[in-house]
Amino acid sequence: MLNYPQVPLDFMNRDHAEFVALRAGLLTQLDALSPETALDGSLDELLEHTRHHFAEEERHMQETRFPPSPVHKGEHDAVLADMAAKIAYWKQGRKRDDLRDWLEGPVGDWFVNHVATMDFVTAGFIEAQRGVRT
Repeated sequence: MLNYPQVPLDFMNRDHAEFVALRAGLLTQLDALSPETALDGSLDELLEHTRHHFAEEERHMQETRFPPSPVHKGEHDAVLADMAAKIAYWKQGRKRDDLRDWLEGPVGDWFVNHVATMDFVTAGFIEAQRGVRT
């Protein structure tokens, strides 16, 4: 279970909860020795969810003219590139231990840190600019 803060925007909290659930589902599938094609589909779903979530955050950052949005977007771009590469690596080599290590370590660590820092500040700025929860 990942321990991360809630942010001042409901849509981000919902997306974060979904990310956590997708990651947990992948780890469960790995433990259950699910077929590789099932893992492929779940990894693709995680990547698509992450792309959509980042795009939504970026749209809100643009609308509110969040000053450090290039830095935040830069991290999004790097994470998406890494995630796509790790998924391609999985699909080529089918190394379950490598996939588990990545999901348990770097993915979980990045997520908690990103939410607690960049997303928390970004959500606070967006909420202040709008004056309402979205």
